[in-house]
Amino acid sequence: KLKVEFFASFSPMTKDSNIVPKSIWGLSASLACVGAGQSTIFILVPMEVRSLGFNEFQVGIIFSISALAWIFFSPFWGRLSDKIGRSKIFMTGIIGFALSMILFGAVITYAKSYLIPLSVLFFLLVLTRLINGLLGSAVSPASGGRIADITSRENRTSGFARFDAGWQFGVIVGPVIVGLLLLISNNNLFIPFLFIAIIGIITGFINYSFLKKDDVINTKKTILPTLSFFDERVWPSLLVAGFTGISNACLVVTSSLFVNDVILKLNESIYSFVAIGFSIVAFSGLVTQLFIVDRFKINPIFLVKLGVGLMIFSFFCLSISSTITAFYLSLIFYGIGGGLARPGNITVLSLSVNKDEQGSATGLLGMIFPIGHLITPFSIMPLYMINPSYPYLIICLIGLCLSFYMIYNQKLFFKFINAQGS
Repeated sequence: KLKVEFFASFSPMTKDSNIVPKSIWGLSASLACVGAGQSTIFILVPMEVRSLGFNEFQVGIIFSISALAWIFFSPFWGRLSDKIGRSKIFMTGIIGFALSMILFGAVITYAKSYLIPLSVLFFLLVLTRLINGLLGSAVSPASGGRIADITSRENRTSGFARFDAGWQFGVIVGPVIVGLLLLISNNNLFIPFLFIAIIGIITGFINYSFLKKDDVINTKKTILPTLSFFDERVWPSLLVAGFTGISNACLVVTSSLFVNDVILKLNESIYSFVAIGFSIVAFSGLVTQLFIVDRFKINPIFLVKLGVGLMIFSFFCLSISSTITAFYLSLIFYGIGGGLARPGNITVLSLSVNKDEQGSATGLLGMIFPIGHLITPFSIMPLYMINPSYPYLIICLIGLCLSFYMIYNQKLFFKFINAQGS
């Protein structure tokens, strides 16, 4: 019966279907700026900061403190957006993101030209990234809450797919924009940071006008108890988010090492090959979300299951890869899997909670994803030191356990989705 229901709903959206609000593309544009900023940080900053005299551990601390702040404040901003409206929280996040980008770029640029004591410089770098963790973490829960506010149950998956596609687009074009700006500005490192921050502020204010209109309606809600991390409506989706987070962190941390140690073996062009690989992941996810998830009405639970399955398969392929072609093909499967699982998972969560808890739920989801980057140095890297394939195999094992859990609790998922009117 479930199979019949699923295939009956697997059809292209027609004119009679509920139309996904076009304003979601505006939110996608803002997320594209944030995605471009993050890709810029991860591509440029580690090498630049190390060139200033810091070691790899100190570079990791700079990022870890920001991630830790993100984990604690994302749920806070989500709950607050449920109470006072999305617009103020969204703009707080955008301004925090832009301010962090500008100050971080300015500190690095100044330090390259003028002598600053390392202790002072380290404090400034931590502080500027901390701004992003404290304030920038408000963007996602406020945006995700608004998508839930303005979409119906039938088109919510499409709304979240477009939202996540914005991030993927930013990750793809970010390095291209950075390269062009560095070329035009004679390698002035501050220019890319400033440009992305300005575009982020512009798109933020455009979205603010739409969000402010909706706040008048959506803040008239029943005050509910704080949504708990252990709420049985919530934690199944948080488990899926945890898996996607640790798998992403594993890939980010080990890819360069794996290509260098196993595939190319000390090839001088290693970073170019890895950069192409990350672009493949983002592009695969983007195409999947826009041409499959957005176009077809697919049960979100099925999207999660299929997406997680493809991610498991991709990590198994990575573990046995010995050529750059096999490595890229594995990344295609990973990108497609993530492109299915992420919008499916956030839709499952959104449909499982009350309409007055949407920001809180999205905030909890935003809290989980960075955890992977915090635990990877202590879990994944020791495994890599034993054998480069072990991290990918352990991700496969975690994914299989998650898959068995989802199959076993399928009725539980359906129960909460069908019980809510959000």
